[in-house]
Amino acid sequence: MTNIIEMKDIHKFYKNGNETLEALKGISLSLKKGELLAIMGSSGSGKSTLLHIIGAMDVADKGEIYLNGILEKNYGTEPRATKIRYENIGFIFQDFKLIHDFTVEENVSLPLILTGEKSKEIIKRTKEILDMAGIGDKGKNPVSSLSGGQKQRVAIARALINNPKILLADEPTGNLDCNTAYEIMQIFLDLKEKEGQSTILVTHDPAIASYADRILFLQDGRIYGEYEKQEGKGDVDGILDGFREAQKAAKIEKGLTK
Repeated sequence: MTNIIEMKDIHKFYKNGNETLEALKGISLSLKKGELLAIMGSSGSGKSTLLHIIGAMDVADKGEIYLNGILEKNYGTEPRATKIRYENIGFIFQDFKLIHDFTVEENVSLPLILTGEKSKEIIKRTKEILDMAGIGDKGKNPVSSLSGGQKQRVAIARALINNPKILLADEPTGNLDCNTAYEIMQIFLDLKEKEGQSTILVTHDPAIASYADRILFLQDGRIYGEYEKQEGKGDVDGILDGFREAQKAAKIEKGLTK
């Protein structure tokens, strides 16, 4: 099966005065159709930087990115980046990034409005997506009146409105209580099982990562291990062990421990 996206030896550098910091140190990963992939790492490990590069919101300084099996030489640079995002990618953020003066319907339909889609199609598609996200009765409500879990459902609906091939979720449960977080993760599972949605999810929480088919452990800008579940839900203790091993390997490489 062709990978929807494949990254090979990705590096990202940042300047800090006279010092050059390497945020990503040779990352290679792939995502298949219908796969839920988690990237797990502690704060500062490079998770968000990596997600921004995958989402064509930032450009890698070195490495190759293949989209649908084709090498993209201008993946993160304009104008190609905008086209890639529109045709292939939906984003979900920890802090929702909704327009609070808008209603639920207005937030969700905005991507279609900006692309000039016909009104009839916008209304039809928005209703379908809101129903799928479990908030079909909230369309006329102002976003400011919703709970955190409902806001995240709106954010998921907005990310799906253009039928993206890849869904990117940056700590999507980080601001939610446990019960609401699990409800949100069930949406991701339903999207995978019923729609064949391909998703990359960034998290620091092993319980959230356990929903994924595969987990990559990211530390200090490098992948130090991988966990692949066999059947059902992943083993949280096994995932946590893998995460700790990745942290230990990163420290050994930096000469901080043995």
